[in-house]
Amino acid sequence: MNLRALARLSRIEHGVLTSLIVIASYVVSGGRDGIAMAILFTSSLLTEVFLFVTNDIYNIEEDRINRPDAPLVRGEVSMGTAWALSLVSLTTSVLLNIVGVILRYLALWSVVILIIAIALGFSYNYRLKKVMVVNNLLVSITSSLTFLYGLYAVKSTPPTINLPYMLFTVSLLATMGRELIKGVLDIPGDIRAGVQTIANRYGVSTAIGLAVVFTLIAVALSPLIIILSLGEAFGFVLAVGVVITDALLTYISINVLRRHDYAGKFRSLSLLAMSITIITYLLLALLLLIFDGS
Repeated sequence: MNLRALARLSRIEHGVLTSLIVIASYVVSGGRDGIAMAILFTSSLLTEVFLFVTNDIYNIEEDRINRPDAPLVRGEVSMGTAWALSLVSLTTSVLLNIVGVILRYLALWSVVILIIAIALGFSYNYRLKKVMVVNNLLVSITSSLTFLYGLYAVKSTPPTINLPYMLFTVSLLATMGRELIKGVLDIPGDIRAGVQTIANRYGVSTAIGLAVVFTLIAVALSPLIIILSLGEAFGFVLAVGVVITDALLTYISINVLRRHDYAGKFRSLSLLAMSITIITYLLLALLLLIFDGS
């Protein structure tokens, strides 16, 4: 068995990052139980494995054009193995969460958030990737639900406005901007694969304009994250990260409006900008864990 190919197929590094964000939200929301964290981490990781593997299964024809080195395209992993891996990951993820709820390590609504993420992500992989706007929205919601999974593992009725909620909202908007730019960069491949995007349907200028609108709305809402974080111990760490992220997102938004050939840099730098907030969010959670237990 080619373990390296399986790791590439599963995008393990993405799953680990997702799981860490879930743990951070759990800690920021007041959770401190080690067993609950282990359940959340493993469940999140396996959910990501399921979604990434099924994405490659249903995307294999497109990958023959855009990703000829993909494990399924190269035959490094068989289709049967890929299906087995995805189904075992899905089943284990859901069962872990249910056991966590039954044993009262996790709140009931965590199962609901997990199932919503699985349903939306699989719907995208199976059929909705080709549907204009819906494809971008599904990616944005699914990737941002990580902030809510940890929250609802602690509280089934959380406050109306809190850090995970605001991070979910801002992440969704910023990811929509990045996905619209991705459509600009992937026009040739998307047309061949029959994927409908704003860029290949209404033009590059329209897609870039909408991407900037979504990105700048995210920036406009982010001061709420700063205000909420400053009410937490060590919240200044996240506040600094958000300020840096906002500055970078504003800078690249201005540049991509001026020059459409800046779209490639927008995509990479927007990921960097969002990563800064995520890193400081993880650092905030780590500091809360360390000093809460001291």
